[in-house]
Amino acid sequence: MSDEKKFEVHAEIVVNLTQQDVDDIMVCALEGGITYWACEAEVVEEKRCSDWGHEQIARGGALIIHDAESADKWELNLEKFLNGVKLWLQNGDDRYHALQKDGTLDTCVIDGEMADLIIQYALFGEVVFG
Repeated sequence: MSDEKKFEVHAEIVVNLTQQDVDDIMVCALEGGITYWACEAEVVEEKRCSDWGHEQIARGGALIIHDAESADKWELNLEKFLNGVKLWLQNGDDRYHALQKDGTLDTCVIDGEMADLIIQYALFGEVVFG
C-alpha cells in the first residue's frame, strides 16, 4: 500500500443543449430506451405544447411516464431532464463520448441505452432499472 497522498479536484463544465438535442434524446428514450420498464408516456394535456410526445420536454411541456409493472408513474419536465443529463455526465455514463470539447452533445452517439440512463437519472436521481 502506497503512502503517497492523493488530492481530489472537482471541475465544472458547461454543457449547451439545443431543443433538437433534447428531442433527439427523447425519441431514443421513447422508441426503445425506456420501453423495458415504462409502458406509456402520456402528454400532460394542460402543458401540451406540440403535437408529438417527444417534443413536449424541450418546449416546456411534460410527460407522465407509466411503470410497466405497477401503477407507479412519474412526471418528466425540462428541469428534471436537464438534471438527468447532468447526473448522467457526473456519473461517468457518457460511454460513447457524446460530450464534445465545445460543450455540446453529439446526440448521434446517444443510443437507447444512454437515453434510458438520462431519463432514469431525471426521474429517480439514480439508475433504478437495468
